[in-house]
Amino acid sequence: MKKQILAAGVAAVGFVFAGMAQAEVPITLNAGVAHWYFSSDRDLSNMNSPWAGLEWAFNDQWATEISFTQDDANNEAYPGTNTEVTLANLGMKYYAGSYIVDPSAGAMRLRPYAVLGAGYFSTDPNRAGGEKNDDTTVNAGLGVRWMLTSRFSASLDGRTVYNVDKSNNDTIAYLGLNYYLGNVNPPPTPAPTACADEDGDGVCDEVDACLGTPPNTRVDATGCPLPVAQVASIKLKVNFAFDSSVVQEQYFTDLGELAKFLKRFDQVDVSIDGYTDSVGADSYNQQLSQRRAQAVVDMLVKTYGIAPSRLKAVGYGESNPVASNDTAEGRAENRRVMASLEVEYSE
Repeated sequence: MKKQILAAGVAAVGFVFAGMAQAEVPITLNAGVAHWYFSSDRDLSNMNSPWAGLEWAFNDQWATEISFTQDDANNEAYPGTNTEVTLANLGMKYYAGSYIVDPSAGAMRLRPYAVLGAGYFSTDPNRAGGEKNDDTTVNAGLGVRWMLTSRFSASLDGRTVYNVDKSNNDTIAYLGLNYYLGNVNPPPTPAPTACADEDGDGVCDEVDACLGTPPNTRVDATGCPLPVAQVASIKLKVNFAFDSSVVQEQYFTDLGELAKFLKRFDQVDVSIDGYTDSVGADSYNQQLSQRRAQAVVDMLVKTYGIAPSRLKAVGYGESNPVASNDTAEGRAENRRVMASLEVEYSE
């Protein structure tokens, strides 16, 4: 009869709260079997009893619960008789993880929790001369909830129940099924709030250190224009008389310009390349082209103060002609030293 009353109570609670299925946080109906391990001084046999409860989550990790269990335990001191045992609890649960979960979306299925509460405990012997006891208890324990779906789960926890009036301990294990009535959808991620950005550079005005940046200007995290990359380049061409490695005066200005460039970009090295026309033996032309390149390097070092380590003289002989060696004009063009530099910089 008591089990029927308990079942009817669970059904009634479910009927009352079914209309709250759209609550912001879930209301959970809990029911299952409790296994009692009684204190030895009670002279009661361990037993299983039905239990039912109601749980309300008031934020994402904290919930409050009420639970009720009642059944008859056999009296060991008075064989053939039993005692009605009743326990009503009010407590708090703390969940490790979000209260609202969706296992289908890959959320954590196991939800460990801790519980702490107080309650009413009574024993009522069903025998002549038996004395009913009404006591106050406190309880604490650990448990885990296994999410089967976003609304349905199974739970298991163990609790120590301390009798404040009798100063003894019972232990109870709750095995239950849980059904979520409320909103089980995780809260939507709030859309980012648009900030004021007067110049449209993508940096909020409140942190923009350079308001009024012109449109399409690349800026850094503080809203200030990034340095604009620029390219500087210079080319040198020095021609030589036939069979000569003497730099003619008409090229001093060009060499001075190259020296200024190298001083401005003092991390840049340069290769000075020497060439000849096709007149003469290859081996001789190779040496002549090297002397021409070295003559330009020596002038840059001695006259203009460029560090020797930044300059490299390379002779290429009569290779790579820039004009035909079949004419005097073409051969004059090929008797040369060349250098070319291109530097990217920001300002």
